[in-house]
Amino acid sequence: MATSSRRLWTLALVALLCWSVIATVASVYYFQQYTSVRASLVQVSVTIDYGNGMVVTHDEVYLFKDATVLDALRAVAEVNATYWPSFGAFFVESINGVINNADNNGKYWLYWVNGEHPPVGADKYVLRNGDLVEWKYVELS
Repeated sequence: MATSSRRLWTLALVALLCWSVIATVASVYYFQQYTSVRASLVQVSVTIDYGNGMVVTHDEVYLFKDATVLDALRAVAEVNATYWPSFGAFFVESINGVINNADNNGKYWLYWVNGEHPPVGADKYVLRNGDLVEWKYVELS
């Protein structure tokens, strides 16, 4: 009986040791994958100002490097955009159902990055880590 008990304990110890090695290897592998993916991401903040007092901010939006302002908007909202070949860029027609110039109100969607209005389309502006993107439904005069 003592030999049988000793074998059972030895088998249990070997199983525990194998499980420990497998768990450690798996943890190291997934940590490396996680840090590799994290290194290829940028974190931005996206604010949508609907022009009626409602402002929604999405902090900690993670996108792959080389993502654009339009990519960031699409990550947090339902977007209708049309490609204009004459400008070689997309034009945002609506955000979450709020349409440009609805009922001839003269309001359109414009964007800013870090407080500045870039001179390129939203699909052309490549974001950097920490950028603050603002979309505002504003009246054009």
